[in-house]
Amino acid sequence: MHKEFEQVILNNQGRIRYIASRYCHEGELEDMYQEIMLQLWRSFASFKGNSSRETWVYKVALNTACTYVSKTIKHRDIKHSMSKNQFSINQPAQDNCQAEILNSFMNHLTDTDASILMMYLDGLTSEACADVVGISANAVRVRIKRIKDEFEKQYIGEE
Repeated sequence: MHKEFEQVILNNQGRIRYIASRYCHEGELEDMYQEIMLQLWRSFASFKGNSSRETWVYKVALNTACTYVSKTIKHRDIKHSMSKNQFSINQPAQDNCQAEILNSFMNHLTDTDASILMMYLDGLTSEACADVVGISANAVRVRIKRIKDEFEKQYIGEE
């Protein structure tokens, strides 16, 4: 089981870090990351295989992040606990790389929409995304369409 867990973590490390960074306050990334890792380890043996490992990792990571935020809100002002500090709110300059543009766009989205976009870009089906965030697959498809339209409006525009 130990080796299998290590492989799951290696395959999903970037996703876990992104989710942690999306939900934590500046300076708390490592704490949230460790909390997610702990919850993944605790629940690893109970994974029943009803979904893919990737979907399971998303679900555990998002639930852990939400729980972490709930605890944090009790001790801090909500604005500080949900701050997004990676890039400025303004549209990125033309010389920014694609990752910076995508990250800047995702910072404008709600946490749910950003999570859906991240899973969509990772190739998860709308059904798998729906299972993770707790909405219908059709609602996921609608949100993806709206997210794409918003991205096009903000960054591509009319030529």
